[in-house]
Amino acid sequence: MKTIKIVAVTTCTLVVLFAMTLLGLFTYSVWPSFGNELLFSNGHILTINHGVAEALLVKDGRIVAVGSKATVESQASSDAEIVDLNGGSLMPGLVEPHTHPIATALLSATVDVSGFTHQNRAEVMATLEDAAGGFSPNGWVIAFGWDPVMLADLEAPTLAELDALSPDKPLLILTQMMHDAYANSAALAAAGIDRYTPHPVGGEFLKDAAGELNGTIREVSAINMIFDAVPKPPNMAVTLLTQRKLQAYAKAGYTSMGILGPVGRSDDPLGLLAGLLDSDQAPLRAQTWALPTQLNSTDVPAGNNRYGLRGVKFWMDGSPFAGGAAWEQPYENSELVLKRLELPKFHKPKLNFSTEIFEKQFVDFHRRGFAIAVHAQGERAVDEVLNVAERVLSSHPRAGHGHRLEHNALITPQQISRAKRLGIALSFFVDHVWFYGHRLPELIGTRTFRYMPLAEARKQGHRISLHGDHPATPIEPFRSLMTAVTRTMRSAEGKLGQRQALTVEEGLRAITINAAWQLGLDAEVGSLEEGKAADLVWLDRNPLLIPPDELDIIQVKATWVDGKRIDTGLFSQRNIGVFLNTLF
Repeated sequence: MKTIKIVAVTTCTLVVLFAMTLLGLFTYSVWPSFGNELLFSNGHILTINHGVAEALLVKDGRIVAVGSKATVESQASSDAEIVDLNGGSLMPGLVEPHTHPIATALLSATVDVSGFTHQNRAEVMATLEDAAGGFSPNGWVIAFGWDPVMLADLEAPTLAELDALSPDKPLLILTQMMHDAYANSAALAAAGIDRYTPHPVGGEFLKDAAGELNGTIREVSAINMIFDAVPKPPNMAVTLLTQRKLQAYAKAGYTSMGILGPVGRSDDPLGLLAGLLDSDQAPLRAQTWALPTQLNSTDVPAGNNRYGLRGVKFWMDGSPFAGGAAWEQPYENSELVLKRLELPKFHKPKLNFSTEIFEKQFVDFHRRGFAIAVHAQGERAVDEVLNVAERVLSSHPRAGHGHRLEHNALITPQQISRAKRLGIALSFFVDHVWFYGHRLPELIGTRTFRYMPLAEARKQGHRISLHGDHPATPIEPFRSLMTAVTRTMRSAEGKLGQRQALTVEEGLRAITINAAWQLGLDAEVGSLEEGKAADLVWLDRNPLLIPPDELDIIQVKATWVDGKRIDTGLFSQRNIGVFLNTLF
């Protein structure tokens, strides 16, 4: 993911935000507590580090006992609140190490044209037609999720099609991976972009054979020139939408997150996140990796285990599904690549940074104590990061630096070994296998068998994590876990790179203690041990005792942070429409 200035908010959402503010609901909620002592039993206690226990006791937000039912109950007072797990499971709250909550919140308020909710081009175009014919509070129609890789017949829209859909109102469609967009003539005019507008660095406004704009916008720098023309939503709207989306993460089972680049339109994204998360009432704890442009020259890591500024985020290459991944070998010359993605033959994209510029920034942030995370999909991107990191660490050694490589689609065994030697952690975006595995041979050919090499990284001793990179995929951690374990695909039979599958136990560690370690929070959360914070998730079944292909049907019954049960249902995105109907 890259920095996209997300700005659209629907009419329904704005009305609800106003109504909710009038009702004084601009705060988080927790379930009423009948004391400061909780006793969990009658289920499976998955400790992660020490097997399965029978009971767990929490006092004042900390785990004080975990083990046999008799031993734990003997330490509980008569005032302890008993939580009957009813045969379900209790485990550490899930840890999402790489997500973008502001962008996820704002894009949830746009027109959904994704492959998650549409089956073909006809359905997508019908949705766009309905949206263009409706009322828009800011005068624009903004859609998100166009996905020509997931949907087999989703050819790029022509400028004529876009203008026919919305002759007068500006229309902007953002692709699922946010590296391409499509704009009608009204949107291009509103942004002051015509055939003579120079391409920004790293971006492009595509043209037809006559040299006229064709409506396709490529890469983030060019897309942001369009978004600059879109009216900004009120700060209150951005804050409240983000707040409610944080509750959605908690509802999915997350109690901690790593915010890897606070993308999304906000006057002060770091201040927004601190205001929402640096509180014992927040629905989860978080650590942020800021963008280089969001930091001053004197900034250093700061914060606590509830919320902190821990690192800085870079992108060395782009998305595999928009032609931006810096593979060692070119993209395949398939119809998908040449016609659907409109890429040239033997396409090999450039890296996003020159070595000199990247190394200068790496040295600066490393010496200031930041953990550095770098988006790197292809082997050339990984090599560049490792080369720079090795030189910097040689000249400026720092124990426990916390540097990370993100996504790692085609990282090689040799690169995995080198990263381990340098102390660079690996986080994998395994959802690619589930949602896009059926199209990967058309993109990278026989290299598909080693895509997202989870097992290789584990074999070499890495404490890997799994992430969802939301809003690139839905917030569904157990579906991601299922994919890592089974290597199955949503739209094809068989398994993709089955040798790279994890065991269920390894997968659970990747979304708990390993991810917590990558966030610098493993001393506090990620496993159920005496002295740790009571960040917990209650599941309806035991993931260790069900068939791996059923992991995605696990239901979250409740989450706790510091021993406080989080209310995840109040005015969630899903019931905003219901609430609106009760008012008007």
